[in-house]
Amino acid sequence: MGPLALRLRRTCFSLTTNVIQRSEATKNLSNTTKPMLDVSIIIVHYNTPRLLRQTLKGIRRANLHVSYEVIVVENDVKRGCVETVRREFPEVQLVVNEKNLGFGVGMNTGFARATGRYLLVFNPDIILSEGSLEKLVAFMDARTDVGMVGPRLNNPDGSLQASCYRFMEPKTVLYRRIPLLRSLPFAKRHLGAYLMNEWDHAEARDVDYLLGAAMLVRRKALDMVGGFDPAYFVYFEDQDFCRRFWKAGWRVIYNPEATMIHYHRRETAEGHFFRQLFKPLTRIQLRSAVYYFKKYRGEKNPHTCLTQPTSFTK
Repeated sequence: MGPLALRLRRTCFSLTTNVIQRSEATKNLSNTTKPMLDVSIIIVHYNTPRLLRQTLKGIRRANLHVSYEVIVVENDVKRGCVETVRREFPEVQLVVNEKNLGFGVGMNTGFARATGRYLLVFNPDIILSEGSLEKLVAFMDARTDVGMVGPRLNNPDGSLQASCYRFMEPKTVLYRRIPLLRSLPFAKRHLGAYLMNEWDHAEARDVDYLLGAAMLVRRKALDMVGGFDPAYFVYFEDQDFCRRFWKAGWRVIYNPEATMIHYHRRETAEGHFFRQLFKPLTRIQLRSAVYYFKKYRGEKNPHTCLTQPTSFTK
């Protein structure tokens, strides 16, 4: 055997040994880690302490039949409820940020701590109905191509709340923002299509995107897609998140068999048009919109089944 062949043989042997050593190390690590929980419930909180307290009590009352943990990321250390959570809910893992980092960054902080097979993106103003989370978990367990599922959200009076949509276009924002445009027939048709008003929301089906108030996310899909885009402080991050799931080949599903109550308030929609423009949250929302549309400019909708409901066998 010549000198060159001998060097090649030694190099191959060294590479093979390194691969085997890394494989053994990974195997040993996985053997020593504790089993995953079913669900990590992750809540990003900012300045709604009474609602957060109500939500945490609701999780207790739901009498969950899945293994779970609750992680609260506190984005408002000065006016938040750190001591209340520690005193009244010692089972909750509390992560305290020194300043408000926004919804997406806060949620990503929770993702990094989570140990569940599934991660529930959960608002601090939702009542978890008994059996609802179990239904979502069973749905995901039975359908491994689904990356994310959301429940039916009801208003406190029991009426349906819009929580699944078609992807926005720039004109969607204009029609929703400007009262004069919103009242015109073509704008009404467009907004009705955006809200999927042609459908009674009575069965599970694929949707473009889910409201970020309640999303059960598969860990495997999250590992592939990544967390929320930190460029969004708030608004449009849920739409972006779902779009990236579709682009990666993961389905996004609305499942009304699971229902929850959402004390939702659209702060950016309060007041007349010119008053809205001067609200800081409105300006943040518009910046998020500009970023989103620039990011996906020229791209086709990654979810191609916009009008065909998908049947799911129970």
